[in-house]
Amino acid sequence: MFYDEALEYIRLIEADGSDYGLERERELLDILGSPDREYPIVHIAGTNGKGSVSAMLTAVLVAAGYRVGTYNSPAVLRYNERFRLNGTPLSDDKVAEYMTVVRDAAEEERRKRESEAAGEKDAAQQRKFNPTAFEQETALALVAFAREKCDVAVLETGLGGRWDATNAVHEKVLAVITKIGLDHCALLGDTLVEIAGEKAAIIRDTAVTCPQESAAADVIYPLVQRVSGVPRLIGRTPSGQRFEYDGEQFETGLVGDHQLVNAALVIEAVSALREKGFDIPQTALKEGLKRAVWHARFEVLTESNYANSPYDIEITHGKTLVLDGAHNPQGADALAETLREVFPGARIAAVTGVLADKDFEGVMRRVLPLAERMYAVTPDSPRALPAEKLKECAERVTGLPVEVCGGVREGVTRALASEAEVTVVFGSLTLFHEIARKGGERAGCGDVARVRHMSRRGVQKTDNA
Repeated sequence: MFYDEALEYIRLIEADGSDYGLERERELLDILGSPDREYPIVHIAGTNGKGSVSAMLTAVLVAAGYRVGTYNSPAVLRYNERFRLNGTPLSDDKVAEYMTVVRDAAEEERRKRESEAAGEKDAAQQRKFNPTAFEQETALALVAFAREKCDVAVLETGLGGRWDATNAVHEKVLAVITKIGLDHCALLGDTLVEIAGEKAAIIRDTAVTCPQESAAADVIYPLVQRVSGVPRLIGRTPSGQRFEYDGEQFETGLVGDHQLVNAALVIEAVSALREKGFDIPQTALKEGLKRAVWHARFEVLTESNYANSPYDIEITHGKTLVLDGAHNPQGADALAETLREVFPGARIAAVTGVLADKDFEGVMRRVLPLAERMYAVTPDSPRALPAEKLKECAERVTGLPVEVCGGVREGVTRALASEAEVTVVFGSLTLFHEIARKGGERAGCGDVARVRHMSRRGVQKTDNA
């Protein structure tokens, strides 16, 4: 396949939805020669912070001299972001090449089973082989990491953990559990205890976690070897922060108290990997934490740095643009706290778009009190809440003046032209592709349409932000 054909192929599969389970993924990987057996795997689950932790840990391992494959979802700016080698997204040609390998293996197995079951309707039904889009994307990542000779892979779960396709892998050397909160409740459970149980199901052997609320801690702490401590902030600017942890000073370009928690979790994960035989010098740990980049997580753009960013938006003199994919109450709390600390007293405008199946009212209640005006947009997703409905919600819960805009770019342009000093874009990770520099397809390539079925709760839900 060519690249465009590979994207169209995955879109067509996504339209069929997805069954939640591990059996097909394991079968597909075995058909492909079990690529996940060729390198150790670090597996990350949690409600918030998975992407940031994977970015930091990847940067640390690369600084230590390892060749690292990283798998994330959803993508923010471009589909290829899901599959990274040493932090760099796979090229179009590589995505097409490995998607072709996975497609051909799946189709060959499907034809084989149909031939074997020919004339036997019940047997044919039982032996159907239709790996979902997420399962084939996961297989693509694992094949790519094997063929590109990676030394280690860092995998982020798509949703939950227990039945996520990434949990079908072998050679899992470490599980990392980030902060647990209430999200995807229809699929994972209505309480922190239930959700923590689903996330903790990725643990096979060694595991680390960060400080958790008591209900989640009761489930997770007995299963892990390390619980990270609380770092001490030394200094913070819009472009980074310095902190002390376990008697040493570190720096990170990811901003906010929640990122200090994530950084401490990475430090403990590195300690666990060292005990497993990984050679990670302290200099590499510090360098990786400092260099890690993760887009749309309190990403700050100004007149001085926007030209070198992946966004096609001009920042006028004296104005600041903050991009943050906060889409649930826990993420919104972190965003609001960081805005208060980094921009105290600043006049703030908000550009916001949300998905209808999220607790968008909870998100609005946490962030909008900091703003003096809001610009409502409709995200590029079949799950999007129309901007007019979001306007009604925002005006009802906060009393803010709200303007409806035709898209993110229009909202950002209006906000930057207003009297506000800081414009913050938040609400859904699907928002940011519209203001990204050209050169690729929609970031999600159908992330926004993936449906997962979880029979134990008898409901349908989508798996991304």
